[in-house]
Amino acid sequence: MISSIRSLINSKFGALFALIFVGLIAIAFALGDVSGSGNFGALSGGNVARVGDKNITLSELNDALENQLRAERQNTPTLDMSQFVDGGGLDSTLEQLINRYAITVFGEEYGMAVSKRLVDSEIRKIPGAMGLDGKFSAEAFRAFAQQIGVSEKAIRDDITQNLFAQQILPAAASGPAAPDGMVLPYASLMLEQRTGQIASIPATAFLPTRAPNEAVLAKFYGANAVKFTIPEKRAISYAIFGRDIITQRAKPTEADIAAYYKANAAQFAASQTRNISQMIVPTEAAAKSVVAQVNAGKSLSAVAGELGLSVTTSANVTKDSLTSSTTPAVANAVFAAAQGSVAKPARGKLGWTVARVDAINNVAAKSLAAARADIEKTLLKTRSEEMLTEMTAEIEDAFADGATISDVAKQNGLKVNTSPKLLATGQDISNPNYKPIPEMEAMLPAAFQMETSGEAQLIELVPGEKFAMIAVADFEEAAPPPLDDVRSIVQQQWALSEGAKSARAAADALRKAVDAGQPLQAALAAAGIKGAQFERLNGTRADISSAGKPAPPPLSMMFAMKKGTAKILSASGDRGWYVVHLTDVIKGDAGGNAPMLMSRKQELTGILQQEYAAQMIVSAGKNAGIEKNEGGIEELRTRLTNRDGN
Repeated sequence: MISSIRSLINSKFGALFALIFVGLIAIAFALGDVSGSGNFGALSGGNVARVGDKNITLSELNDALENQLRAERQNTPTLDMSQFVDGGGLDSTLEQLINRYAITVFGEEYGMAVSKRLVDSEIRKIPGAMGLDGKFSAEAFRAFAQQIGVSEKAIRDDITQNLFAQQILPAAASGPAAPDGMVLPYASLMLEQRTGQIASIPATAFLPTRAPNEAVLAKFYGANAVKFTIPEKRAISYAIFGRDIITQRAKPTEADIAAYYKANAAQFAASQTRNISQMIVPTEAAAKSVVAQVNAGKSLSAVAGELGLSVTTSANVTKDSLTSSTTPAVANAVFAAAQGSVAKPARGKLGWTVARVDAINNVAAKSLAAARADIEKTLLKTRSEEMLTEMTAEIEDAFADGATISDVAKQNGLKVNTSPKLLATGQDISNPNYKPIPEMEAMLPAAFQMETSGEAQLIELVPGEKFAMIAVADFEEAAPPPLDDVRSIVQQQWALSEGAKSARAAADALRKAVDAGQPLQAALAAAGIKGAQFERLNGTRADISSAGKPAPPPLSMMFAMKKGTAKILSASGDRGWYVVHLTDVIKGDAGGNAPMLMSRKQELTGILQQEYAAQMIVSAGKNAGIEKNEGGIEELRTRLTNRDGN
């Protein structure tokens, strides 16, 4: 359930990353424009733990839990706080907070320092703390902190703790490489091969012949309600609009077009451009020599070639652009020359310019009537962008001031639609034929991140082009449905559960027969179990650790057994049981496998480094002294999992 936390902690440097994760995630969500966290009620203001002389407040734990849950929802959108806590989220988050404080207390006690200047330098790297000029702005930083619902002090404390961790843990983890004497046995284990026999006993072979009575079924449903729980559902109110909503408003009038024409008269006046070929020489004398040779009949490129220089050509050059790229003297000379002639040499930025006028292009003046369509298009585009920016800003301000989606939609002439109650995947479980509109792909993730009683939000569907106002119209928390709605499914699950109990008894009997010396295949045949199967299985230890390729559970079981023994293993979902008999073990030898030895050495070194860092954290905690408010923690757990009946 809490896959990202577990994968993080189990990574190569998991201990280090798990320690700094809580703080970093707060900043990460801030950069992603995630709003502040909620409130867990009556416990606010208390402390949940004390590390040395530092208290971890309930508010701090609340914030960390909300941030962790948001992170988990990136992978599991339907995850709620109750499920998160039941999956170990509360305990792991509190442990991470305690570890962070322990390292900080240790660093302070033994003379390590994190200066205000260093913290300031880290704050300057936060994009949200940048002003419009791209530089750090104290005003922008304060606004950023207010926007994410975190105090400036909390951000500074968070960065300080991370900086202490960055100083201490890498040093603690930088131990020696794993010794060769440890590597060879470990690598050889990966090549170990095991052979066994598997008997599968299906639950369907033992299904009860009578349906359960109401009391039995209700009891089973109550004990297994989590299996039937329907994830949270939300109905989304939305109003979609795009640039077209303001096209009519942004349409320029005849007066606007005339004013633009007048203000940009130079753009529509008669103009002239020239196509030129030019070369640059270092002195005026050299320039005059080039002109003389060209006037005598040589081509400009031939003269340039003799001098080891090159000729560049430019088309449709205006006098203004030529003045900008060279000098006024060069531009004046070029635009004073006749077509086909060489202009008078003039000093440019890099030397003396010799230019030939290859063509003169005259552009007639454009009347207001001729320019009208282009002007209207330009004004419409510019004004649409401006008005769209203003409109979206006004909508966000209105939502921040408490306006509803209906209010804002009405003001802007938009229609509000409301979806049925949907899962985060877009499914309507009450209507299998329902198909969400394409825009729901962007709206649903945002809607499931919103507070159910929070303000409406404006989101972009297509950047700068298409937007949606969204609000949570209604919701149903994750809960098992009424028994009558799923009675047939519950009856099937009950039957499988009962069948699995008998299948286990049958599997246990087979195990005992094998332990007594009877071959598994013969024992299975004698049992006469309908649908049972027998299979031989073999593989190496490397097979059960291949990335992205989960091994069959019976194969994994074989590597946790002694040769000649038998064990039973449950199939998931009350499908039945396996009897696993390990018949042979062939030891591996990686002595001549240099690539494998190197790979295992690196792997073991990483594990040792992780262990060094973990031991450093444990020692820091013991040194500082840790006290937990167990009563407060359990009260919080009860509230978050709704076990208090409220």
